[in-house]
Amino acid sequence: MQMTSEPINPVAEPPAEGSDAPTLPSPPATRSAMENRWGKNVIKAGYTVVPSIILRAQARLHINAVELAVLLHLLDHWWDNEEMPFPSKKRLADRLAVSSKTIQRAMVALETEGLVRRVKRSNGNGGQASNLYDLSPLIEKIRPFADEDLEARKKSTEMRRSVGRAGGLRAWTKQESAMANGGAAQ
Repeated sequence: MQMTSEPINPVAEPPAEGSDAPTLPSPPATRSAMENRWGKNVIKAGYTVVPSIILRAQARLHINAVELAVLLHLLDHWWDNEEMPFPSKKRLADRLAVSSKTIQRAMVALETEGLVRRVKRSNGNGGQASNLYDLSPLIEKIRPFADEDLEARKKSTEMRRSVGRAGGLRAWTKQESAMANGGAAQ
Protein backbone atom coordinates (compact mmCIF):
# COMPACT_ATOMS: atom_id res chain seq x y z
CA MET A 1 0.00 0.00 0.00
CA GLN A 2 1.39 3.36 -0.93
CA MET A 3 1.10 6.13 1.61
CA THR A 4 1.70 9.79 1.06
CA SER A 5 4.55 11.32 2.95
CA GLU A 6 4.10 14.51 4.84
CA PRO A 7 6.70 16.48 6.74
CA ILE A 8 6.57 15.94 10.47
CA ASN A 9 7.22 19.60 11.27
CA PRO A 10 6.23 22.55 9.11
CA VAL A 11 9.13 24.27 7.41
CA ALA A 12 9.23 27.92 8.36
CA GLU A 13 11.22 30.78 7.02
CA PRO A 14 14.13 31.57 9.32
CA PRO A 15 13.40 34.55 11.56
CA ALA A 16 14.67 37.92 10.43
CA GLU A 17 18.05 38.95 11.82
CA GLY A 18 17.75 40.62 15.14
CA SER A 19 14.35 39.00 15.74
CA ASP A 20 13.77 37.24 19.02
CA ALA A 21 11.39 34.75 17.38
CA PRO A 22 12.27 31.14 18.16
CA THR A 23 13.75 29.08 15.38
CA LEU A 24 12.19 25.77 14.45
CA PRO A 25 14.51 22.80 14.40
CA SER A 26 15.35 21.42 11.00
CA PRO A 27 12.61 19.06 9.93
CA PRO A 28 13.57 15.41 10.26
CA ALA A 29 13.13 13.01 7.38
CA THR A 30 9.56 12.73 6.18
CA ARG A 31 7.27 10.04 7.55
CA SER A 32 4.02 8.71 6.22
CA ALA A 33 0.74 10.13 7.45
CA MET A 34 0.10 6.77 9.15
CA GLU A 35 3.42 6.94 10.98
CA ASN A 36 2.64 10.49 12.05
CA ARG A 37 -0.65 9.34 13.52
CA TRP A 38 0.29 6.02 15.09
CA GLY A 39 4.07 6.03 15.40
CA LYS A 40 6.68 4.22 13.33
CA ASN A 41 6.84 0.99 15.37
CA VAL A 42 3.07 0.58 15.44
CA ILE A 43 2.99 0.78 11.63
CA LYS A 44 6.03 -1.48 11.30
CA ALA A 45 4.20 -4.10 13.38
CA GLY A 46 1.57 -4.22 10.62
CA TYR A 47 -1.88 -2.88 9.87
CA THR A 48 -5.00 -3.94 8.05
CA VAL A 49 -6.85 -1.91 5.46
CA VAL A 50 -10.59 -2.00 6.15
CA PRO A 51 -13.02 -0.26 3.81
CA SER A 52 -14.94 2.25 5.93
CA ILE A 53 -18.21 1.15 4.35
CA ILE A 54 -17.96 -2.12 6.34
CA LEU A 55 -18.09 -0.10 9.55
CA ARG A 56 -20.70 2.39 8.32
CA ALA A 57 -22.98 -0.35 7.00
CA GLN A 58 -22.65 -2.72 9.95
CA ALA A 59 -26.37 -2.53 10.75
CA ARG A 60 -27.30 -3.08 7.09
CA LEU A 61 -25.02 -6.11 7.03
CA HIS A 62 -27.00 -7.45 10.02
CA ILE A 63 -23.92 -8.23 12.10
CA ASN A 64 -23.34 -7.59 15.77
CA ALA A 65 -20.13 -6.39 17.44
CA VAL A 66 -18.67 -9.88 17.89
CA GLU A 67 -19.38 -10.81 14.28
CA LEU A 68 -17.80 -7.55 13.13
CA ALA A 69 -14.73 -8.24 15.27
CA VAL A 70 -14.43 -11.74 13.77
CA LEU A 71 -14.78 -10.27 10.29
CA LEU A 72 -12.06 -7.70 11.03
CA HIS A 73 -9.75 -10.46 12.24
CA LEU A 74 -10.42 -12.43 9.05
CA LEU A 75 -9.40 -9.31 7.11
CA ASP A 76 -6.25 -9.09 9.23
CA HIS A 77 -5.35 -12.63 8.11
CA TRP A 78 -6.01 -11.91 4.42
CA TRP A 79 -2.47 -11.22 3.24
CA ASP A 80 -2.67 -12.22 -0.40
CA ASN A 81 -5.44 -11.38 -2.86
CA GLU A 82 -5.13 -14.82 -4.45
CA GLU A 83 -5.41 -16.77 -1.18
CA MET A 84 -8.28 -16.30 1.23
CA PRO A 85 -7.57 -16.27 4.97
CA PHE A 86 -7.54 -19.47 7.01
CA PRO A 87 -7.05 -18.68 10.72
CA SER A 88 -8.12 -21.37 13.15
CA LYS A 89 -11.14 -20.80 15.37
CA LYS A 90 -8.84 -21.17 18.37
CA ARG A 91 -6.56 -18.41 17.12
CA LEU A 92 -9.53 -16.09 16.59
CA ALA A 93 -10.95 -17.01 20.01
CA ASP A 94 -7.60 -16.28 21.68
CA ARG A 95 -7.26 -12.92 19.94
CA LEU A 96 -10.80 -11.88 20.88
CA ALA A 97 -10.74 -13.41 24.38
CA VAL A 98 -13.90 -15.41 23.69
CA SER A 99 -14.66 -19.11 23.45
CA SER A 100 -14.25 -21.16 20.29
CA LYS A 101 -18.00 -21.72 20.45
CA THR A 102 -18.54 -17.92 20.23
CA ILE A 103 -16.34 -17.86 17.12
CA GLN A 104 -18.27 -20.78 15.67
CA ARG A 105 -21.60 -18.98 16.24
CA ALA A 106 -20.20 -15.80 14.68
CA MET A 107 -19.02 -17.73 11.63
CA VAL A 108 -22.45 -19.32 11.21
CA ALA A 109 -24.05 -15.87 11.43
CA LEU A 110 -21.59 -14.42 8.87
CA GLU A 111 -22.36 -17.32 6.54
CA THR A 112 -26.11 -16.98 7.08
CA GLU A 113 -25.92 -13.29 6.16
CA GLY A 114 -24.06 -14.22 3.00
CA LEU A 115 -20.85 -12.42 3.96
CA VAL A 116 -18.43 -15.34 4.29
CA ARG A 117 -18.23 -18.75 2.65
CA ARG A 118 -16.38 -21.46 4.59
CA VAL A 119 -14.29 -23.87 2.58
CA LYS A 120 -13.06 -27.03 4.32
CA ARG A 121 -9.35 -27.77 4.07
CA SER A 122 -7.34 -30.82 4.98
CA ASN A 123 -3.73 -31.16 5.98
CA GLY A 124 -1.21 -33.37 4.19
CA ASN A 125 -2.23 -36.42 6.28
CA GLY A 126 -5.88 -36.19 5.30
CA GLY A 127 -6.87 -34.63 8.63
CA GLN A 128 -8.92 -31.49 9.09
CA ALA A 129 -7.02 -28.19 8.75
CA SER A 130 -8.44 -24.79 9.57
CA ASN A 131 -11.16 -23.65 7.21
CA LEU A 132 -10.47 -21.21 4.45
CA TYR A 133 -12.81 -18.20 4.57
CA ASP A 134 -13.90 -16.84 1.20
CA LEU A 135 -14.66 -13.14 1.60
CA SER A 136 -15.85 -12.54 -1.97
CA PRO A 137 -19.52 -12.58 -0.81
CA LEU A 138 -18.72 -9.69 1.56
CA ILE A 139 -17.13 -7.74 -1.26
CA GLU A 140 -20.18 -8.23 -3.48
CA LYS A 141 -22.54 -7.29 -0.65
CA ILE A 142 -20.80 -4.00 0.23
CA ARG A 143 -20.33 -2.68 -3.31
CA PRO A 144 -23.91 -1.35 -3.64
CA PHE A 145 -23.61 0.20 -0.16
CA ALA A 146 -20.43 1.97 -1.28
CA ASP A 147 -22.21 3.22 -4.41
CA GLU A 148 -25.07 4.57 -2.27
CA ASP A 149 -22.62 6.22 0.11
CA LEU A 150 -20.82 7.97 -2.74
CA GLU A 151 -24.12 9.11 -4.26
CA ALA A 152 -25.26 10.48 -0.89
CA ARG A 153 -21.97 12.36 -0.50
CA LYS A 154 -22.36 13.84 -3.97
CA LYS A 155 -25.91 15.00 -3.21
CA SER A 156 -24.82 16.39 0.14
CA THR A 157 -22.10 18.41 -1.56
CA GLU A 158 -24.54 19.66 -4.18
CA MET A 159 -27.06 20.57 -1.48
CA ARG A 160 -24.45 22.53 0.51
CA ARG A 161 -23.39 24.39 -2.63
CA SER A 162 -27.00 25.25 -3.50
CA VAL A 163 -27.39 27.27 -0.30
CA GLY A 164 -25.20 29.99 -1.80
CA ARG A 165 -26.94 30.03 -5.16
CA ALA A 166 -30.04 31.84 -6.32
CA GLY A 167 -33.11 30.15 -4.87
CA GLY A 168 -31.01 28.40 -2.24
CA LEU A 169 -31.88 25.02 -0.84
CA ARG A 170 -35.54 25.25 -1.86
CA ALA A 171 -34.57 25.54 -5.53
CA TRP A 172 -32.25 22.55 -5.23
CA THR A 173 -34.95 20.48 -3.47
CA LYS A 174 -37.48 21.41 -6.16
CA GLN A 175 -35.01 20.46 -8.88
CA GLU A 176 -34.23 17.12 -7.19
CA SER A 177 -37.92 16.34 -6.82
CA ALA A 178 -38.59 17.08 -10.48
CA MET A 179 -35.63 14.90 -11.55
CA ALA A 180 -36.82 12.04 -9.34
CA ASN A 181 -40.26 12.21 -10.96
CA GLY A 182 -38.76 11.99 -14.45
CA GLY A 183 -39.42 15.62 -15.32
CA ALA A 184 -37.04 18.39 -16.09
CA ALA A 185 -36.20 20.99 -13.51
CA GLN A 186 -38.05 24.23 -13.93
